[in-house]
Amino acid sequence: MDTKIQYPEIEFVETDVETIENSMIALFELMYEQETGKKKKVYPASPERLFISWAAAVIVQQRILINETAKKNVPRYAEGKYLDSLAELFKDTPRLPASPAIAVFRCYISEAQPQSVIVKAGTRISFDSNIIFATVEDLEIKAGETYGDVNGQCLTPGKAGNDLAIGQVKEIMDTYDYFFKIENITRTVGGADEETDASYYERLRESMESFSTAGPIGGYIYHVKKVSPAIADVTATSPEAGVVDIRILLQDGKLPTDAVISQVEEALNTSEVRPLTDKVTVSKPIESPFEVDVTYYIPRYSQASSKIIEGAAKEAVKNYITWQTAKMGRDINPSQLNSMLMAAGVKRVEIRKPAFAVVPETYVARLEGKQVVMNGGIEDE
Repeated sequence: MDTKIQYPEIEFVETDVETIENSMIALFELMYEQETGKKKKVYPASPERLFISWAAAVIVQQRILINETAKKNVPRYAEGKYLDSLAELFKDTPRLPASPAIAVFRCYISEAQPQSVIVKAGTRISFDSNIIFATVEDLEIKAGETYGDVNGQCLTPGKAGNDLAIGQVKEIMDTYDYFFKIENITRTVGGADEETDASYYERLRESMESFSTAGPIGGYIYHVKKVSPAIADVTATSPEAGVVDIRILLQDGKLPTDAVISQVEEALNTSEVRPLTDKVTVSKPIESPFEVDVTYYIPRYSQASSKIIEGAAKEAVKNYITWQTAKMGRDINPSQLNSMLMAAGVKRVEIRKPAFAVVPETYVARLEGKQVVMNGGIEDE
């Protein structure tokens, strides 16, 4: 249940053009009478009214600018550099920069050697001319062995290096002694663009939980999100006394790799973060599978736009899957799918799958199998 306080919308100055125009008319009539001793009515087509209408429009534009400038001093309205400047109010919490995609690479040599072979940190491997990874530490391939594993990260921060399959990043740019081949043995994940305003604002609020060590649930959530902007959702539970179970989910509903989990574990297990009495475990959420099998019908009055509606319906299903899998503990909700399809312009929807199901807070919904989205044809109203 959402327990956040709902703050009221605020306006620092009046921006309604009719209200301002009425005030200006009343002020003009009053000042005219005070100056001349005579009453004067301002009629709709009079020169005075036309001038007042023009002036009121100018005043409204200036007041809108004043409003927007003043609201940038309130964190929930601030954007960009204005939100960045408010970080000093929240324990100097900076916006997270773009983070690179990461993967584990296996480095092979042509044959086992009687001595160790060192693969230097910074050894570059490319997918193409734009997406290049580099190892982040020296690797020792021990005597008698023919390969070793090492972590690597994309040289271009952001999402560009994400979602490359195992074995796709394999073109060596900096050969090492006895080189045979090199390839990623995990999918590339973890790359994220610079933290968005919405995400940054939420993390600024959560930073208030970090004034002590991470004992409170909000404190753990703050410190986990601080690791990377790629982390989209975090749960912190205590299944038993002294044990803290952390589950993390990446952007676009992706599950974290072992490398991402290791980064979070390292961040949480410092003396400044973890209370001495807490045993912290970090893992991916448990998957709660669901399927999509729907048929939608198009109203006859929209028959001419049936192709457009068909495309919109497919996009609605895609958006539903994204929504359903983007957050842990989000119940599998066919009503949301129905709502999205109806908004796409269909007449009615038959949903065979999914059925409603409760998703516990350490679980995440995950699409399983093929999605079936059928156009049932045209129906009369």
